[in-house]
Amino acid sequence: MKKAIIAVIVLIVIGFIPFQQKSIVNIKAGYFDVCQQLLLAGNWIKWQPDINNTPPQQVKTDNIHSGFLITIPNQVFKMVSGSANTFDINTTITGVNYHYLYTVVPRDIYNNGAVIITANTNLFKWLITKFKPNEKPDGLIQNLKAFMENAKLYYGFTIKEKNVAETYMAVKKETILLAGKYPQIGKAFNDLNSFIAQKNIKATQPISGTYYLRGKDSIQMLIGISINKEINSGNGIAIMRMPAGKVVIGDYKGKYGERQKIYNAMEKYIQDNFLAKQVAPYERYLDNKLPAGDNDTVNMQVNYPVL
Repeated sequence: MKKAIIAVIVLIVIGFIPFQQKSIVNIKAGYFDVCQQLLLAGNWIKWQPDINNTPPQQVKTDNIHSGFLITIPNQVFKMVSGSANTFDINTTITGVNYHYLYTVVPRDIYNNGAVIITANTNLFKWLITKFKPNEKPDGLIQNLKAFMENAKLYYGFTIKEKNVAETYMAVKKETILLAGKYPQIGKAFNDLNSFIAQKNIKATQPISGTYYLRGKDSIQMLIGISINKEINSGNGIAIMRMPAGKVVIGDYKGKYGERQKIYNAMEKYIQDNFLAKQVAPYERYLDNKLPAGDNDTVNMQVNYPVL
């Protein structure tokens, strides 16, 4: 009996003996961006699932020296920044405390980030993680990785890269006054449809538009429709060959006057992924309907030809 009791005591003691676990998680995102996601409490609220899924009124954020506390029901997250790229993390989940040290390092020529995780743990905590994967030492960083590598979550829009084939486009090009741009854009669309009908050709994609500022009061518009074959230009309509290549495509649905949000997100995506813009982006209106004003709701894609 004594031996059994002693054995139990020994096992309990062994279970509380601390040791360190080390691991590394690669993230396909910029080194500095990874650091910013870990540094700011507002970012944790976006990417940490338990915090993100908690009603805002139950999320409490407090600033502390070199860091912050985030408290939600049954959980506390404490972050203290030791330097620009080191983050001391303490989490308490239903009374059990976990301690991690995250060190963010650049991992390749593209400056993508990697997080080295050092966890202070013991046998009992280690056993808990076998049944609760979210409480593993790399659990939080896996959450961050899933967030930053998902364009819809990280940039706020669905953004993808696609290789497109060569095509021909019927284009109406004109410089117009900003004040009356929408009726003029609509007229260009009607002119293109008439031209296509007269030439007995077929549109292969919805209407597209590109716009360039010309001075303070004018824009140059290029309204185009992809067509099924090459024909001669005429009636103020130019036939342009669009070369094959890579395009970054972003989906946007909302007020036309607020579309700058998708442009900003795509510019960051292109910068983050070390892509080079070839020419100006163009908009493709998926409902084959041009906006008639800034308050019109549009369903469109923004296309950036890139290298």
